[in-house]
Amino acid sequence: MANKKTQQYRYLGFICLVLGFAVIHWLKPVLLPLVIALFMIAVAWPITIWLNKLFPKHISYVLSYVALVAILGTFGGIVYLSISELTNQLPQYEEQFLALLKEARLILRSYGLPAPQEFNPEHLQSFITPLIGTFYTMMGHVILIVALVILGLPELVFWEDKLENCLGKDGSSWQKAGAEAAASFQRYMTVMTGIGLIAAALTAGFSWIVGLDFALLWGLIAFIMNFIPVLGAVLVLIPPVLIAMMQFSDPAQVWAVVAGIGLIQFFMGNVIDPKFQGKFLSMSPVVILMSIAFWSFLWGPAGAFLAVPLTHIFMVVCYQFTNTKRIACLLSEGRGTCK
Repeated sequence: MANKKTQQYRYLGFICLVLGFAVIHWLKPVLLPLVIALFMIAVAWPITIWLNKLFPKHISYVLSYVALVAILGTFGGIVYLSISELTNQLPQYEEQFLALLKEARLILRSYGLPAPQEFNPEHLQSFITPLIGTFYTMMGHVILIVALVILGLPELVFWEDKLENCLGKDGSSWQKAGAEAAASFQRYMTVMTGIGLIAAALTAGFSWIVGLDFALLWGLIAFIMNFIPVLGAVLVLIPPVLIAMMQFSDPAQVWAVVAGIGLIQFFMGNVIDPKFQGKFLSMSPVVILMSIAFWSFLWGPAGAFLAVPLTHIFMVVCYQFTNTKRIACLLSEGRGTCK
C-alpha cells in the first residue's frame, strides 16, 4: 500500500513538473524580462554595496544606476556602431551573396541534396517587416526590464528581513541559498565577462589586421556568444567566414580567416575557459548542453544565453538543502560529492 502511494506521488510530481514547464513557457513574455532584471540587479548589487561604504544610501543608489546606465550605454553604443557599419556596407555584398548562393545551390544539387530557392532581392521587405515587429517587442521588454531594475534594486535590502519574518526558521536556509546563488552568479558573470572581453579583443584585432570588414561586429559577436558554451564557438566562426568568402577573391585569405578565428576560439575554449571557469562553474558538459537545448526550447534564443546561469543557480540552491543535495551532485562535473 505504501509503495502504491509512493508511486502515485511520483506520478503526481512528474505531472506537476511538466505543467510547471508549460506555465514557464506560456508566461515567457512576463518571466523573461523579470529574470533578466533580476540578473541585472544581481550584477549591480556589488556596485551598490561598494558605493554604500563611500556615500549615503540615496546617493549610492543613484550612482549605481548611473554606473549601470553607463555600462549598458557603452554596450548599446558598440551595438549601434556595429549595426550601422553593417547596414551601410551590406548592399555592396549583394552580388557576391547571390553568386555564393548560386554556387552552393549547384554543389547541393550535384550531390542530390535539396537546394534553397533562388533569392529575389525584391522579397527582402518580407524579411524586414517581421524584424521591425521583433525590434519593437524587444524595446518594450527593455523598458520593462529597466523599470524592474529601478524598482527592485532598493527593495533588495529588505528581503533578508522579509524571508526571516515570513518563513521563520526556514527563512535562514532560504536566505543562505539565495545568498550563495547570488554570489555564484556574480562570480560567473565576472569570469564570463572577462573571458568575453578577451575573446572580443582578439577576434576584432585579428579581423582588423587581415583587413576583414566589420571587425567591430565580429568582436561583439565573439563577446555575446561567449555566454553560450560549446555552441557559441561554432556560431562565432560562421558569419566572418561567409563575409570573407564574399570579400576576398584569394582562397588563401579566406583560409587565413578560418584558421585565425578558429585558433582564437580553440585557445579560448581549451586554455582560458577551463582555467577560469573551473573555479566557478563545476557543471557537467553534458548538463550544459542539455540545459542550453532545454531553455532554448522554452524561451528561444534568450533561453540559450540564460541556460547556464539558470541551471547553475538551480544547482547551487539544491546543494543548500539535504533533500535536494543529490540533484546538485548529479548536475556537477566529475563524480560530485554529496557530503
